[in-house]
Amino acid sequence: MALFKLGHIISYVRADLHTHSWYSPDGWMSPEHLLRVAKKQRLGAIAVTDHNRLTVVQSDDILVIPGEEIRTTHGELIGLGITEEIPAGLSPEETTDRILEQGGIVVIPHPFDEFRRKSALLLNYDYGPRKRTAVEVLNARYLSWKPYERALAYAIAHNLPTLGSSDAHTPWEIGRAYTFMHYCDDVDCVLGRILKKEVVPKGRLSPPWVHGFSPLGRVAHSLRLMPL
Repeated sequence: MALFKLGHIISYVRADLHTHSWYSPDGWMSPEHLLRVAKKQRLGAIAVTDHNRLTVVQSDDILVIPGEEIRTTHGELIGLGITEEIPAGLSPEETTDRILEQGGIVVIPHPFDEFRRKSALLLNYDYGPRKRTAVEVLNARYLSWKPYERALAYAIAHNLPTLGSSDAHTPWEIGRAYTFMHYCDDVDCVLGRILKKEVVPKGRLSPPWVHGFSPLGRVAHSLRLMPL
């Protein structure tokens, strides 16, 4: 997408910063399939954030941001732009510190969603200048817009950047919600735009039936079946 302003072309892209491949225990797609769908959806960037695993995948067609959704002792956090896998089971504070030590940023995913495991909101944590933290205010797997409203209020109260993501586990979900930003050609640019709040969460909610694929995915994994 391109917009014209004062004779110059300003390019914008959609980035889906929370997706899962079959390396998550409830995922349905190979990383390669995920990237093919993302390209078909004309996304400009995507983060593969498998559960408790850093899935390394590269593409010549779309910017891939390395990431991991990490289970902490008090909910989940996403690390974007990390280079080494972070183990599950650490405190939110230690998990955050490990993400920051790698030059990544911390994303609080799907906060206030009462139907899923609580996010690590870090309510009593120091969000000082070195705490590179953003809030996923729009998650396409919300069952209503109420969690979005609460998450947006939380982000504003803590002066944190806001993101939108699909949390896709199936091909049909990729790009349903996304983060809208100026074009970037590398990971550092994306992280920088997030921290400068030069991003806007956009998109829509996925239909409720997509949640049924998560338990089916776990069954497929237990049977050692590779879904898609």
